[in-house]
Amino acid sequence: MSRILVTGANGFLGAHIVKEALDSGYIVRGTVRSSEKADMLKKVFPSEKFETAIVPDLIKSDYTEALKGVTAVIHSASPFTLSVNDPKKDMLDPAVEGTLSVLRATQAAGIKRVVLTSSIGAVPSQPELLSADVTYGPDDWLPFTYEEASSGQLPGFIVYIASKKFAELAAWDFVKEYPELKLTTINPTVVYGPVIHPISSLKSLNTSNAIIYSLINGSKDLPPDAVSSFCDVVSTAKVHIKALQSESVVGKRILFSKGKATIYQMLNIIVKARPELKDRLPLIPEADPMEGKTISRFDSTLAMDTLGVKGLNLEETVLQTVDSLLELERKLATN
Repeated sequence: MSRILVTGANGFLGAHIVKEALDSGYIVRGTVRSSEKADMLKKVFPSEKFETAIVPDLIKSDYTEALKGVTAVIHSASPFTLSVNDPKKDMLDPAVEGTLSVLRATQAAGIKRVVLTSSIGAVPSQPELLSADVTYGPDDWLPFTYEEASSGQLPGFIVYIASKKFAELAAWDFVKEYPELKLTTINPTVVYGPVIHPISSLKSLNTSNAIIYSLINGSKDLPPDAVSSFCDVVSTAKVHIKALQSESVVGKRILFSKGKATIYQMLNIIVKARPELKDRLPLIPEADPMEGKTISRFDSTLAMDTLGVKGLNLEETVLQTVDSLLELERKLATN
């Protein structure tokens, strides 16, 4: 059995990657920032095949101990916030330098295989971004320059997806310099799904699931609608593990999207399948405000056909998320 390192193991996606890796027979060492977080994560994964390594700072920390006995690395940790005061300091440099720090340590340790979590946000190459009537592929890249992203003139979301672009580009440049490293990047779209990572408050939900919780938390407020592309977290984690096991995707970007999702669609799914929640839901508009709006498509052939991960449809994804959030709500209320 080989041992793999998963960074950001106590994050929303990171915890699912740990679970998929354990289920696939790997010994898994997950990085966390503190011993307290390590203890919480060990309660989620009590298996003797799960270990933790404390890495307080993605950029400055020494990975020597964390990488001992490791045969591959999945780097899923990355800063995410839409509230950005200093784009360079708060988002761009931490994403790029955090990625390079892991890659330098991996290369120095003689480890050859790396899977990096990027984002579909690094992909749209047209000026209309996600509303371009095109199918984007692995050769497409977000058009914003580093100078534009660090200028302070762009919205937080654009700075975030730019940070994913520059972190991923830095990784590809690094493996050009050290071709013995076998890199694959995973570019998922907006990820929803069950929460399995330690969480102390519903206020600290990951950003995507917080959107679905806002529909069922009884506030009755309809969040701002937008057309987005979606995928589910369990399948996204499977893509990471399948990629690790496949030589055919070395040197490739794996885009993963199941297609369109709107608030209206989600609300209709919930009210039909979980009628007992009707009194907690906002008033559903008579028609989808996003009807007719274009949403870009993404070529997910590598994930779905090459790796065989089809992903869940929107109804399955939404209902799994809702049920998980309701269970989490009950659990936190009794603690």
